[in-house]
Amino acid sequence: MPSLRLARQANTTVRERRSTLVAVFVGGTSGIGEATAKELAKIIETPTIYIVGRNQAAGDRVTEDLRELNIRGSYHFINSDVSLLRYVDAACREIQNNERIVDLLFMTPGHLATRKNDTVEGLDNNHVLRYYARMRFIHNLIPQLQATEFPARVVTVLAAGKEGEIEESNFDLQASFSFGTAATYGATMNSLAMEYLASQHRSISFIHVFPGLVRTPLMRSSFGSFLGSMIGLFTRMMSISEQESGERNVFMATSTAYPPAAHAGGASNDGVSIAKAPTGKVGGGSYLLDFDGEDTTNPKLMESYREKEYPTKLWDHTMDIFQRILGPDTQAD
Repeated sequence: MPSLRLARQANTTVRERRSTLVAVFVGGTSGIGEATAKELAKIIETPTIYIVGRNQAAGDRVTEDLRELNIRGSYHFINSDVSLLRYVDAACREIQNNERIVDLLFMTPGHLATRKNDTVEGLDNNHVLRYYARMRFIHNLIPQLQATEFPARVVTVLAAGKEGEIEESNFDLQASFSFGTAATYGATMNSLAMEYLASQHRSISFIHVFPGLVRTPLMRSSFGSFLGSMIGLFTRMMSISEQESGERNVFMATSTAYPPAAHAGGASNDGVSIAKAPTGKVGGGSYLLDFDGEDTTNPKLMESYREKEYPTKLWDHTMDIFQRILGPDTQAD
């Protein structure tokens, strides 16, 4: 998969294929989401970018930075605490009222939580951010993602390749919770959901990415200024900058190397081979990627879940959660 040089080169050619792009960044007020939005604004002639987050001041700062990078774009901040699914729905309605299509849905919300903290909706706050809120954005915006001229793409940034053993009875982390359990369930559930959704919506690409170690404010916000800074200093030599992460993420968000299932069999024009889905199929529509775009699938583990029908069982569970919290009008895909 691409070197940073090749990714940068490919990014500069995106505007030759398209001059406009509508993107939604969930968790885009800092770190990886912000960096990716900024790199995207640089390469699209007239982008429309929505930033969804809960910090109005940060949202205003990011949208102003985007305008300075590309005055031809249209930038919007939606103030929303997406740890509550009802607010996810409200954010989606605002987007849908303004946009007929969404070309890119890019999601990074979440933090490092050492203990369980249930919201008023009865789910762990961070598990919602890592999984349920992301899936609700996808579920709600499917009509807009399917209406695009170019194949749309969904990117969830979390922990592809870090999947592990999970139990159907504990999908919601209410039966058993620990820091490690929450991390494993978040990673595995995102990967299983991407595979399921790609099988149901063959005109859309679904990507789960592990971003690697990135020099973002995450450690300071999670562990405090002193300890977070010490962790950042210790890991600096093993980490990449926010800008590099943004450049690599833009490649994965726009490259023809990651086609939807309906476009399998085509060729990439980015100088790299078409990627494999977790099923082993080239151009299969869902992709588990390392920070540099390399396939990071654990074939044996994913096959074991496929044999137990976990992708379907997980999505059925997800829809049950939506219906329990948001009411019976929630429709399954």
